[in-house]
Amino acid sequence: MTEPTQEQVEQLTRAFERFTRKFKVAEAAAAADNALNALDAQALVFVGDNPGCGTGDVARYLNVAMTTMSSAIDRLVRKDLISRRPHQDDRRSVALTATGKGRQAIEDQMAAYREACRAMLRSLDPQEQRELIRLSEKIAESQT
Repeated sequence: MTEPTQEQVEQLTRAFERFTRKFKVAEAAAAADNALNALDAQALVFVGDNPGCGTGDVARYLNVAMTTMSSAIDRLVRKDLISRRPHQDDRRSVALTATGKGRQAIEDQMAAYREACRAMLRSLDPQEQRELIRLSEKIAESQT
């Protein structure tokens, strides 16, 4: 592997800042319909992808404190986006599941992400599109 130059690091940093801003705007637009902050939106997506998970599972995945996640889960329950039931194997813990309204909010958020990706890919020719996808997947799968 070749060590990147400082200039390359700076260029990539600026590009990723602009790149992620597009996703944050898309996320904010989708979350605004349900008055969700970024943490609540991310927690909702995790619960939607992992029905029956616990609050600790979400906290570990998002790398936040349990108290912070408990507050987020409380907000999502109050908004009827997730349900909280006693876990079938351990009555001391709860199982979280996205409600119908929560699944729709997740779909809205994912549609906004897809549209942001579509807009970015439109600016590239077909070969560049394939290369961007290939490189993005390579980076996403790397362990570093």
